[in-house]
Amino acid sequence: MPWKTIIPADLPIIETCYMGDLTRADLFDAARTTLALGKEHGRTLFLGDCTELTAGPSVFDLYYLAREISLNNTSRTLKEAVILPNISAFLENLRFWETIGRNRGFMVQIFRERKTALEWLIK
Repeated sequence: MPWKTIIPADLPIIETCYMGDLTRADLFDAARTTLALGKEHGRTLFLGDCTELTAGPSVFDLYYLAREISLNNTSRTLKEAVILPNISAFLENLRFWETIGRNRGFMVQIFRERKTALEWLIK
């Protein structure tokens, strides 16, 4: 499984770490699990750590994910900080995710550093 979720005891977030090659099915599974954990623990703040991602979903996959989230969740309360991968190949796709997420009513912002992402997320 190229992703894992973490529920930090000291932060009000759900963190999802992506690694290796992430397929569309993996992405959707990760999103469903992450959102379910958020609901279960009463959290609407999410950190997506893509630093170990080597291959990711297409912009089409991201579009359909944003559509599913906005149709099936109270997306206006969701806030996600995404940490960029170490390779720049996915930068445009993650910028697209940031844009489509905002267009669908949830706050998404991409960051290069974990510290900055957490500061934005928790403020």
